[in-house]
Amino acid sequence: MSPAELEEILTRVVHPDDPHRRVLLPDEQLDTPLDDLDVDSLSRAEMVAVLGDTYRIDISDEQAAALDTPRAVLEFVSAHATPGGPWA
Repeated sequence: MSPAELEEILTRVVHPDDPHRRVLLPDEQLDTPLDDLDVDSLSRAEMVAVLGDTYRIDISDEQAAALDTPRAVLEFVSAHATPGGPWA
C-alpha cells in the first residue's frame, strides 16, 4: 500500500459527500495522529473495513486501535496484506 492509496481511502471515508476535499499525506504528516487529520471514530471504523476488504486482512479491534497514524496504517497493511491484493 502506498501513501497515495491511503489518501484515497481516507478521502472517501472522511469527506464522502465532498468530491473537492481531499486528505493529503505528505511525508511530514505520516506520523500525525489520525484524529488530527479529521479521522473520527466512525471514519476510522470505515477505514478499517475498507482496508480489510481491499487488502484481504482480518483486523481485530485491538489491531485497529493501534492504527493511530498514517505510517502505522501503511506498516500494518504492508505486514499483513494477503498476496494477490491490489498492489500485485
